[in-house]
Amino acid sequence: MKSKLSYYKRIFSDLDRKNVANLYLLTGPEYFIMEEMAGRIVSSIVPEDLRSFNLTVSYGAETDIETFIGAARSYPFMADKRVLLLKELERLKGSWKALIEYCRDPAPSTVLILLFNPFDDSGRRSRQPRDFKALEACVKAQGQRLAFEKLAEEDLNRWIVQKAKKMNLPLDAGTADLLMRSVGENLFDIQNELEKLSIVFEGESVERSDLDAVIGGYRVDALFELVDRIGPAMDASVLKTLHTIITTGAERPSVVVYHTIRHFLALLKIKAGAGGGAGYRFDLLRKKAGRFSTKQILVWLENLRIAELMMKSVTFPEETLLIAAFMHSMRGELLERNSDSLFAA
Repeated sequence: MKSKLSYYKRIFSDLDRKNVANLYLLTGPEYFIMEEMAGRIVSSIVPEDLRSFNLTVSYGAETDIETFIGAARSYPFMADKRVLLLKELERLKGSWKALIEYCRDPAPSTVLILLFNPFDDSGRRSRQPRDFKALEACVKAQGQRLAFEKLAEEDLNRWIVQKAKKMNLPLDAGTADLLMRSVGENLFDIQNELEKLSIVFEGESVERSDLDAVIGGYRVDALFELVDRIGPAMDASVLKTLHTIITTGAERPSVVVYHTIRHFLALLKIKAGAGGGAGYRFDLLRKKAGRFSTKQILVWLENLRIAELMMKSVTFPEETLLIAAFMHSMRGELLERNSDSLFAA
């Protein structure tokens, strides 16, 4: 698999070397790097002192497309170009016809940047808007479409180390991995934690004890300990660890669900022979996968999926849903989307 990090370096480098296009469609689930790219395009075109005149930032759900297109066809103020940035294109209401027509014949004095995330807040692929394919074809013909996929674990580790270095915060791969396990894989969250660390430890090497001091020692270990304890049978220590995480507020139930799903997806890939890797962590996962049958892993994934959906759609406390999902999974039973099944936990 090609490194996504290398791909991102290349497209940022291409932007610095080549002329900027008049149309950009940035699409994918990695919104942090997508916004960095949009920011780089803006910086290359609009000076800071003219941004109040020549930069318009809009959001799909709040945008009247006719007014927006009118602004795109207007002339810049005391400059050669202006930039219109439309975020959350997937939330744009009504017909996209006017936008598609504009993209077929874009104004030469305007750079239009469209940000589109094809996934919803839970990470599942959303239903594609009816006019997206037509828009995508126009942008490809007149400008550039750039994809922004999530970083794989190895690339994410390198990204953290490189980001920290730019903040004058020396960080080794082991500490970066610990930060990733404690904070998660959302780049916005990781950036926030790096900024906290840079304020306290700028110019100094950061070690585990430093993470404990800034993030909180229990949070660093909580999720790792939880997923490490999960086995194929009922285990009171798993429920005890889960209860501690909930009662101390170390992590929100939805975050626990997210990380546990990722853990079992990794086990499922290994069971299917698609989880190629090496190193100490992979060896641990491989041994863990050997303790579960494929059916047991699928039960965990289905119950966690149901719990995640119910957290978004019903009034049960998230803690109750989480505990029910864990208890049913350890029993090898499927969780049903009704109150009787929950109380049976």
